[in-house]
Amino acid sequence: MVDITLPSTRNLLADRYGGRRVLIVGADGFLGCNCVRLLTAVGAEVSVLTRRPEPRMGNGVAHVYRGDLLDEALLAEAVAGQDEVCNFAGVSSAVDSNLSPETSLSDMCLPSLRLFKVCAQASPQPRVIFASTRLVYGIPSYLPVDERHPLAPHSMYAVHKLTLEHTLSVLHQTRGLPYNSFRISNPYGPYQRPGVSQYGVINHFIRSAACNSAIKIFGDGRQRRDYIYVDDAIAIMLRVAVDARCDGEIFNLGGRSIMAIVDAAETISELAGGSPVELIAWPDDYRIVETGDYFTDLSKLEAMLDLPEMTKFETGVRLSLDYYRDNPNA
Repeated sequence: MVDITLPSTRNLLADRYGGRRVLIVGADGFLGCNCVRLLTAVGAEVSVLTRRPEPRMGNGVAHVYRGDLLDEALLAEAVAGQDEVCNFAGVSSAVDSNLSPETSLSDMCLPSLRLFKVCAQASPQPRVIFASTRLVYGIPSYLPVDERHPLAPHSMYAVHKLTLEHTLSVLHQTRGLPYNSFRISNPYGPYQRPGVSQYGVINHFIRSAACNSAIKIFGDGRQRRDYIYVDDAIAIMLRVAVDARCDGEIFNLGGRSIMAIVDAAETISELAGGSPVELIAWPDDYRIVETGDYFTDLSKLEAMLDLPEMTKFETGVRLSLDYYRDNPNA
């Protein structure tokens, strides 16, 4: 088990989530696993909804609901009495969604639509926390990107994330459903599954370096990105969810560490002991969804609450390397 990185993060959550009831949907994925880890560490009453016989993060979980998100009876049972419902469900990447848009629609969009409907019908209604993506903006017109930036998705994955954002907005306006959406930029950390590209570029580099394999970068890697350690991302989302002033708001969520992808790879290589960094040609399917430079304007978040201290990139990489070395097949 990877401990909470910063004392400020633990304190931020413990003060507000001890004994609080939270359902995590998509609990077997990268963000979901880390959300379970953080909430159980501070004494929240965590439930998970999974299709697996056993969830990846079963220790300390109060309830496990097994089944499909399209099962409304199961959803109603799981949602009943929850203070928050965190939706991290979704299996499609930007590239895969363009190759098979129907799969993206059926596997990501439709199940979440049903979940949101059941949340709106519940009494009392839980606050929904939805993990969206920076990809709804497409290629940035200006930097850093704030929430007023035009929306111009380049993938069906981003289109479907945006559809779900709008669904929550409609349910908020028509049914009073409390919610927050977060357009997340480049989170990294432990518990990313092998072969998963969603939330995966930096994690893929770290996993390669942990195995002493080459870190492979498409193109020259000069596009600048911001990177946020997963503990920081989860803590901010949860902090927003217990602040009534933030109800119904959409936030961009990224880090303060901004560097070119190739520089991030070089840092990972150095910390890992010298894994080679290789530049390779862009595959066509990946070039289509590439957005170039992107980093986040955090002004809206900073105006509404005091953001916790964020994990330094080097610290987060070291923690992630330790995890992937200890769990190469996790």
